[in-house]
Amino acid sequence: MSMENCRRDWNKVKKKISRCIAILQRDLPDIHISEYPTKHIFIGNAGLTTNADESSLVELITSVGCGLEALTLLPGKQYSFASFTSHDQARTVLVAAHGHLGVQGSTSPVYMAYVDKVPMDPSPIKFRFPPGLSVLEDFVSPKEELLLMNLVDWGASPSTAAQGSVLKHRQVRHFGYEFQYSTNCVDKRQPLAQGMPPAIDFLLRRIVDRGCMPSLPDQLTVNRYLPGQGIPPHVDTHSSFTDELLSLSLGGGVNMDFRYVGGGGSNSSTIEGSKDKPPHYVVYLPPRSLSVMTGPARYEWSHGICPRMTDVVASRNSITGLQLLPRQERISFTFRKIRHGECSCQNARVCDSHGKEQKNSSKDESKRSTSPYELPSDRSAARIEREHVLQVYDQIAEHFSVTRHKPWPQVLEFVLSLPRGSLLLDVGCGNGKYMGHNKQVFQVGCDTSFELMKICNNQGFEVLTSNCLQLPYRDYVFDAAVCIAVIHHLATEKRRLAAVREMVRVLNVGGQGLIYVWAMEQRRGEKKSTYLKQNKEGSVGAEMIKDQNIEEKPSPNYHHDRGVQKNEVVRSGATSLPVHVNRTEFMQQDMLVPWKLKPPKKNESRCERRRCDRGCGVVHGSRSNRSQSSESTVDSPQITNNCDVLPSQENVRCDNCHSKSRKKMVCAESRPDQVFHRYYHVFKQGELESLCSQLNVKVIKSYYDEGNWCIIFQKSS
Repeated sequence: MSMENCRRDWNKVKKKISRCIAILQRDLPDIHISEYPTKHIFIGNAGLTTNADESSLVELITSVGCGLEALTLLPGKQYSFASFTSHDQARTVLVAAHGHLGVQGSTSPVYMAYVDKVPMDPSPIKFRFPPGLSVLEDFVSPKEELLLMNLVDWGASPSTAAQGSVLKHRQVRHFGYEFQYSTNCVDKRQPLAQGMPPAIDFLLRRIVDRGCMPSLPDQLTVNRYLPGQGIPPHVDTHSSFTDELLSLSLGGGVNMDFRYVGGGGSNSSTIEGSKDKPPHYVVYLPPRSLSVMTGPARYEWSHGICPRMTDVVASRNSITGLQLLPRQERISFTFRKIRHGECSCQNARVCDSHGKEQKNSSKDESKRSTSPYELPSDRSAARIEREHVLQVYDQIAEHFSVTRHKPWPQVLEFVLSLPRGSLLLDVGCGNGKYMGHNKQVFQVGCDTSFELMKICNNQGFEVLTSNCLQLPYRDYVFDAAVCIAVIHHLATEKRRLAAVREMVRVLNVGGQGLIYVWAMEQRRGEKKSTYLKQNKEGSVGAEMIKDQNIEEKPSPNYHHDRGVQKNEVVRSGATSLPVHVNRTEFMQQDMLVPWKLKPPKKNESRCERRRCDRGCGVVHGSRSNRSQSSESTVDSPQITNNCDVLPSQENVRCDNCHSKSRKKMVCAESRPDQVFHRYYHVFKQGELESLCSQLNVKVIKSYYDEGNWCIIFQKSS
């Protein structure tokens, strides 16, 4: 090509980009063109009105460069924007593509320019998780994946229409019950003769063992998707299925679209988007992963798969950025549990049970008690935590430490699995129950309670006093971190998320964290948690529950069926909190849990006793009974209806008979139990995963352990 032709072509390119820039400045005058390379590129003639989409733009950009972080396509506009991780990566793409290369299906090259920033994307499409969704990667092994993919003979026709069919976009098979796509429900009265396949028994047990469902699912739908096939957005009917909806991806990965369809739910105030443009989240489901939809993700968000040949995926690799992945054949196993009765979510906009339940609810409305708790401000939350967490634990530290000495098995397993030389942080370490077990790692701990830190210090542990919201450590320091029964003491979701973010911040890339929180669900199927099993005499499983102490039998003003003490509400600042009855089901997520401090027990069989020398009939203990047996625990702080002797005071009178004695005598009846109220936010299933999904971590394992929701995650970058 001659110099003249090159000059002519370049002048044409300059005219084209000048026209595009003029349109941009008319539409978005606050975005300015830059003469020097920036991280952002304006693509003047490739937008939604020119039939360009994310896939075609990603394909173009990744063919000449890398580091693409984000694409912004504006509705009704002919242009788009691309953002990169560095100026150099943006420059590489612009030099190679500007005036030379075009998007697929276009006869014209793209025209590009550097800009100082990109507009806020008005389309609420985000590569993030809706609340209540978790994705467990590598849930099955490659060998198990092959076994499951061959479970269905797709070449053979199903014996009945109810057992399966060939739909417009996919093939489908049903087990247990037929899922009716016209209504997104099942006929509970007509189970299929073909129940759950015996070949997947191992998978069903794994689902329950890992806490994905409280009991075995009894309905399975198997879908076969070829490249270019999908499924319309839908919400599985509330009245047909229980709270958990599981989908196992086999063969190929896929982008699943989640769109908010709920209204007025408890999470609606935190949902991005507007009434006219509800939020749209995109989640990539990799092969062999299990997606678990609970809570809002199950009830208030539709899920579907757009029929296309490729998916734009947000890579965890910051160098690669967005990627274009071709679709492969994908087999999905969707597990459900048939609901017996109606749904009780009371979301009239999306719940088909609402109208049915409304008639019945009026009959027993007077019997229901609603929680007076209102979401506190950040200042009120800090006050709640100060009065009902920090100050309480400082006062009960010694008593608390006596009842907390045996590590929980799965936490100890995590600690012992760390390789030699690892640096481990225990966030909210309490009395140091998990410290000192793995001699091959260096471990430090922190807790907001100064009194508990004194106990740790006396044991020789490396600890300091610190709030979990502001950890006094540098970024990328620790190889692992544990946070056991801590963040459920934080009074707002924002503060709970901040605590997890701090934990992630101090981890190295690739470092793992373990979090335990108290679960609202204290039953898994018919099995009660240890917390509910306990009785006032026994101490079985006491070590598994950090969130309780032994209580005497509740008085008649307790309502066991509601789990709240009748008419007892504690005021903390501007917030009222209900008081929970220990060892009963939780009926609300935010409450105060009592901790009782009882006077020391008198064990008459082991102590020398003497009667008051003035004949009052009161039996007093001598100095020899002051030392308690090492077997004495919090389970036995009972006092006879005689007087108790305080060993630290001398030469005072018995309070019963006023006689002088070498020690002060105090009647047990005059010394009531001290009751302290600790704040808790108990977590619903999926809530902990939802917190972690907002951070740059990969969930390794999510499970249920004796009344606690637990998660192991890995820091991605």
